[in-house]
Amino acid sequence: MTQKNSDSTLHQFDISIGRKLTRIDSAPPDLYDPNQPRLGRRESEPHSAEVTYLYDVLTTNFPSDKTLWDLHHYFIGKKGALKGQKIDLQFDVSFFKNMNIPYSISSYDASKYEGRVPDMVINVLSKNTWKNDLSENIDICKDLSISNYIVFSPYKVTSEIYAPPFLRAFILKDDGSYEQHDLRNVTLKEGEQIEEKKNIIDVSDKLPFRLGLMQLKRQYEREKPLFRIIVIDPSEPRILPTRWEKEKEEAEKKASEAEKKIKELEKNIQKYQEKFGKL
Repeated sequence: MTQKNSDSTLHQFDISIGRKLTRIDSAPPDLYDPNQPRLGRRESEPHSAEVTYLYDVLTTNFPSDKTLWDLHHYFIGKKGALKGQKIDLQFDVSFFKNMNIPYSISSYDASKYEGRVPDMVINVLSKNTWKNDLSENIDICKDLSISNYIVFSPYKVTSEIYAPPFLRAFILKDDGSYEQHDLRNVTLKEGEQIEEKKNIIDVSDKLPFRLGLMQLKRQYEREKPLFRIIVIDPSEPRILPTRWEKEKEEAEKKASEAEKKIKELEKNIQKYQEKFGKL
């Protein structure tokens, strides 16, 4: 993996000493220790908002699966330069199909769960992480056989080549390589309806949803546009709801059903009165 540059800038891994280095260039390396708390990846309000949104949507719609957010993940390298090495990766969101962890955890150690790797990980690009998220992390996730590695930018924090709208999905193929899918146009603007199959990345062969991009109505400072990665139903053009949105939908459905029953009852009463007169 990466070495120290001539200017002593530090990067994520230094295999020669078997240590995980911090993401912050000027900070000294820290020893691998899954029991020690670390700072999260979130570097802005939009970053934090999008991680929270994704966690809400995934936990609400897939309660039998496991979604983790803003945690360090510890693995043992399977191949390549990191084979046999302890690996520390921090993901904004990770998603495990059909996995039940009936308690809260402070970090994910794959060795405690039969070496299980996530079925999908998502990293929101930020000023201090985007270069690593779009380079070294891709190869590490591929070598770990993580089926879907997703990156996106809620606002412009990168060079122009990755400027939003930008969503990139790396989907693992049968031969162990990644197939890259880019989304450079929004699926919809907030308040609009989705057009079926327009600007959508379909990952439903391996995951119970598809992915898209929405431009939000609110903006970032200095009127920068804001974008959101959206989770889309695999069989219909529908954005999967947050917990609040789902509860609202269910309440509205119950109210509609109750109103329908009241109207039906009133209709039956009217028929009875027409036949037998008022009581």
